[in-house]
Formats: sequence, structure tokens, C-alpha cells
Amino acid sequence: MMLTLFVQLLLVYTCTAEVANKYKDMLLEKHNELRRKQHGTNMDELVWDDTLANEADAWISRCDFKHENKGRGENLAFNTGTDEMENIDTAFKNWYDEINQYSYARKTCAPSSCHYTQLVWATTQRVGCAIKVCPQINVFGRMVKNGWFFGCWYDPKGNDVSEYPYKKGGDPCSACLEGQTCHNGLCMGEGKEVCEDKNEQCTMYAASNQCEENKPYMEKNCRQSCKLCTGGPAKECVDKSALCPRYGKSECDRNPAYMHSECRKTCELC
Repeated sequence: MMLTLFVQLLLVYTCTAEVANKYKDMLLEKHNELRRKQHGTNMDELVWDDTLANEADAWISRCDFKHENKGRGENLAFNTGTDEMENIDTAFKNWYDEINQYSYARKTCAPSSCHYTQLVWATTQRVGCAIKVCPQINVFGRMVKNGWFFGCWYDPKGNDVSEYPYKKGGDPCSACLEGQTCHNGLCMGEGKEVCEDKNEQCTMYAASNQCEENKPYMEKNCRQSCKLCTGGPAKECVDKSALCPRYGKSECDRNPAYMHSECRKTCELC
């Protein structure tokens, strides 16, 4: 009996030149078709990235079935079937079917649904995929002959447990970034993040040097306090307290958590 094994890991791949030329348009459309099904209000349209493809190809050419874990979003599939199109279809189906184990309310994907969430992570914009047939491939310590490797590398990576994979509750494209356009239900183009703080404690976090010490969180949630953006609405340049002028600018350094929030004009933060 032919051994048929399909194993999935959260990993990234790229296509060899031949595979990319042959399948990249189809692989890209498969991704975007599944992303449209979520009806997300901020779902970005993926574009093909040759750099991701080349990086992934170099990694999977080692024929060692494991993560690289170097800052990319990663989806991996393994099979011993010989029909390439069938293997590709099976990989996408298995990744997407993890939606049945995913809870949107809990945000976290857990091991059983992280392929699905990376597949539909709204703010991911680029993908590169690879396919390689390895004469022998190491799969969890077991050598398997003629192993079919397939996977996709994503950037920016998804599966941040502090975020939902996409926004819902409105029309597709209703939450696209400034400068993006809507193309068939997906947000197209780079766009520009709104310059805002998503957490009311951002000013305090920034004052305690979290912009440097906790960059991943702060870059996503405290863009204004960390001075990372220029677009969108800015906080009004006023002192919220009549006592701010009495405190004086020197207090901005002694008590930044309060002063940066309540005395923006006095502290010359705007």
C-alpha cells in the first residue's frame, strides 16, 4: 500500500524558479479567493513576492521538515502523492478547514488552526510559495522517500495572539488603510496606518521606554505615542488641566506618564 502522509506545520516556503513560473498566479489566486470568503473589512489582497519565494526555496531544499522561524509567517504541507495539482488542492483544503477548530472570540489560533489564521491574516500583504520533491526527506526523525514539500512564506507574518486575524462587522474594504483601493472585496496597495493609539495607556508605556523594549506591541498599538506615523487624526494640541502651565515643562521629564497625557501643549508634544 502506498504510504500517503499529509502533515502540516506553521512554516514558510517558496517556489523553485520552474514551479513559480508554472503555478505562482494560481497559488496567489487560491490565497486571495479564500481571503475573500471571510468578508473581512480590512482584508489585504496578497501579491507575489520573489524574495520570499527565493528564501523559502533555499530553506526547503534542505529536505528537512521543520520550521525556519526567522520572522516570516509559515504554512507547510507534506505528501507522498505524485499528482502535484491534487497535492496543492489538498494542502489548501487542509489549511483552510482548520476554520472548524478556530474561535474568533479567543483570538489565539492554538496549534490546531494556525495554518488557517495565517492564510487569512488581514494585514499580511506578500506571499511566496515553493514546491520540491525530495528523494529523501527527514520528517520528525523519520526518513521518507520521494517526499513532496509545499509551503508558503508570508510577510508581514500573522498569528499575533493580541490581535484578531481580520476585522468583521462591516462591508468588505470598509476598514482599508488610507491610500488603499478596493479590488474585488480586498484592500489593494500598501496604504498608511492611521496615526493613533489603540490603548489608553500608550502614553504611559511610551514614557517608560516601551517603544524600544516592547517594539512588536507598541508598533501595532501605540503608533502615535511612539511617533511612528504621520497620517490620520492626531490628538488635539491642548492642556487638559488648567494646572499644566503652573507645573511647567520641567515636570514633563519628572512625571512623563501624567504630563504627556494631560499637558501635551505645555510639554510641546504637538
